[in-house]
Amino acid sequence: MKTFPRTIQSELIKIVSSRMWWVIFTLVVVVQPLFAIILAKSYAEIGLDATPETHPELVEAIPPLDYLGFEVVLFGLLPIVVFGGMLGASEYKYHELRTTLLCQSNRIQVFFSKVFALLICSTFLSFLSIIVTISIMHFSLGEEGLNPFSLSTVAWQFIGFSALDWILLTLLSFGMGMFFRNAIVPLVFLVPQVFNLGNFLAQKWEWGEYLPVAAGNLLFATPTDPLEHEPLKGGIILLVWVMLSLITSSVAFIRRDVGGKY
Repeated sequence: MKTFPRTIQSELIKIVSSRMWWVIFTLVVVVQPLFAIILAKSYAEIGLDATPETHPELVEAIPPLDYLGFEVVLFGLLPIVVFGGMLGASEYKYHELRTTLLCQSNRIQVFFSKVFALLICSTFLSFLSIIVTISIMHFSLGEEGLNPFSLSTVAWQFIGFSALDWILLTLLSFGMGMFFRNAIVPLVFLVPQVFNLGNFLAQKWEWGEYLPVAAGNLLFATPTDPLEHEPLKGGIILLVWVMLSLITSSVAFIRRDVGGKY
């Protein structure tokens, strides 16, 4: 029987050796920074001080220098949410879970080893992707941007908030995928929120900001965003969603039979 650290190691290997991991890795570490380069070039052409009054093609003013690039980070939110939901649902496909339980019969250890492995992978992927994106953004701006290696205190603070948002939403999506045994439910619930529905509901409905994506946006709302920057409130709300998701999925995982059509 495997020990808890060895079970976590096995789950890590399973994640990073999957095709899904490398597809998501490519999207957020390669494609997302390319979007940052394109956006930086467009900013450099019109000037960082451009406003809708001076440039009618702009919907809103360009964010202050410390916040540049975080609008691109929203691109990676969709792949990372999809990754969590699909990973949670995949445990009930192709008899993978049955094989895992033959090696480690302690379901509590199996469940939390999966959570810890995902936490490690999502933390690594989130920080790598966001740091590379913001650094390349400012590198592409040249002398007008921040130092791409040191950035600024505000930029590093928002990198941390953005990564926390990615990590918690990945865990939430994973927990929902595990509980419902498919990726459809977490994706139907979370993906529309990623496509600005969360912010829209937060502005139009009093309880809208308690939805997970809208709460996550409170973590790194910039001065040009419609939502206020309230990291403590957003973090607590999102953490409650994650805890409820993981608690319910862990109870179901421990008590339900894994046999049948999966």
